Amino acid sequence: MIDPRANGFTLIEVTMVMVILGLLLGGLLVPLSTQLENNHRRETREQLERVHEALIGYALVHGHLPCPDTHNTGREDRVTSGCAGHQSGSVWQGTLPWITLGVGEQDAWHNRLTYAVSEPFTDASQTPLPAFSLATEGTIVVVNGIDHAPAVVLSHGANGLGAISVAGVRQPAPTHPDELTNSSGTGRFAYAPYHNDPERGFDDQMIWISPYILKNRLLMAGRFRP
Repeated sequence: MIDPRANGFTLIEVTMVMVILGLLLGGLLVPLSTQLENNHRRETREQLERVHEALIGYALVHGHLPCPDTHNTGREDRVTSGCAGHQSGSVWQGTLPWITLGVGEQDAWHNRLTYAVSEPFTDASQTPLPAFSLATEGTIVVVNGIDHAPAVVLSHGANGLGAISVAGVRQPAPTHPDELTNSSGTGRFAYAPYHNDPERGFDDQMIWISPYILKNRLLMAGRFRP
């Protein structure tokens, strides 16, 4: 005689199968494009964090921040103690000098990272000590972010609008007003919540150098003159 308990599934086993199927189905319901977008944003955020540390490290060694790359060579464009290239007021702007810093050359969407730096923080006349003082303020403003930033690094996100490709080609201008600000070359930036809208969404990602963190790191390393 066959033991009836040996046939079929127990209630606990059925429940476990249903839970597993629910989890699998939930994962399948998330569009693949959304998963890729999230992965790319995470990769780019990690890249920006590495850039932040590289910029701080560069300042600790040289006493100043690097100039932007304006010729798509990956190296800073510097003339004697100052920068060359595009300047808006007292802000130099171009793409990140990734070779100079020893970091990755692009974001997850194969575009260069935009880099803007306040002129007083690029002065190399007293290297390896800073030419700026503890009272020196940055000249970059990030709306909804920070005032007086020494430097900003920006990825133009999945839509790439306003970015420069790895081939040195300028992408079309954005339609979102904050993204337009970020690609204007004026030395002014805007920080806004992520909104994935193909028409007028905001998907830029950025980091900025805090003047307080930068000066504190230099001060702790004994880089300022007594």
